[in-house]
Amino acid sequence: MNIFKYVKKAIAFALVVFGLSWALQSPSFAAGLEGTWKLTSLGDSSVPKEVVITATFDPAEKRISGNAECNIYFAPYTSTEDTIKLTGSVISTRAYCPDGVKYLSAIESSKSYKVSDQELTINTDNPNAGVLKFVKAQ
Repeated sequence: MNIFKYVKKAIAFALVVFGLSWALQSPSFAAGLEGTWKLTSLGDSSVPKEVVITATFDPAEKRISGNAECNIYFAPYTSTEDTIKLTGSVISTRAYCPDGVKYLSAIESSKSYKVSDQELTINTDNPNAGVLKFVKAQ
């Protein structure tokens, strides 16, 4: 009868080891967002080279921050494998710069994203912006 006790322990141990190895090998979807991105297009419009709009994703803090032309901003966010949602208000300075204001309005309505080859695309519910496209900042 003691053999069954050892078999149960061995099975439990194997399941724990398997679970940990899977968790450690499974890529975090948040890691795909991690880092700083520079906005290249806002809806149908390209962002002029002299306009700097960035988004820095910190998965550990679950926070996005960056520059929105003449403003700085931050907000909490959550993400899954392909969805992103700001979970609180965007806090920013309030200087008026047209592209920055449009960007802040758009990023607040983020709904999904895709990362591929150093490019990030965020789809929004904002009819005036639609899609935000970024490249990885160097």
